[in-house]
Amino acid sequence: MRDESLVVARLKEAGLKLTPQRLALIKILKNNKNHPSADMIYRELKKKYPMVSFSTVYNILNVLKKIGEIEQLAITENKVSYDPNTDPHHHFLCEKCNQIQDIYHDFRIPAEKIRTHRVKKHQIYFYGICSRCLKKKSRSQREISEKGYEGRKK
Repeated sequence: MRDESLVVARLKEAGLKLTPQRLALIKILKNNKNHPSADMIYRELKKKYPMVSFSTVYNILNVLKKIGEIEQLAITENKVSYDPNTDPHHHFLCEKCNQIQDIYHDFRIPAEKIRTHRVKKHQIYFYGICSRCLKKKSRSQREISEKGYEGRKK
C-alpha cells in the first residue's frame, strides 16, 4: 500500500468519506506483510471499534481493491487474503504453517506464447513447505532418532 496520504487522496477522489473505520483499516494494512484475511482484519479493527460490522470491513476492502490499493489473493480454497503490496510479485503458501510469503522473481513467458492475447496482469502461486518448517521438521527428526537410539536396550 502506498503512503497513507495518497490512499486518503484516492478515497476522496472516489467521493468516499474518510470514516474512522476506513482510516483504521488502512493503518492495519499499511506495511502488513502477513496477507490477512477479511476476518483477521475484522478482529483487529473490532478491538478499537467494537461496533464495526464484518460487512463494513468487507466493503472497505472492496473499495481499496477497486482503486488499486490492495490485491485480493485466492491462494487457498477456503480463504481470501489481502495484500497491500501492489508491486509485481508472486506468493508462496506453506502447507504446514499456512504462512503466505512474497516471492520477487521475474518469471518471463516468451512473447510468442502469448502473442495473440492481451495480458493485463498475472499472478503465480507456489505451494510447499517453507524453510522455517523444514528446519523444524529436520530438528524434530534428529531429536527422535537421537532419543530412539539412546532409548534402546542392549
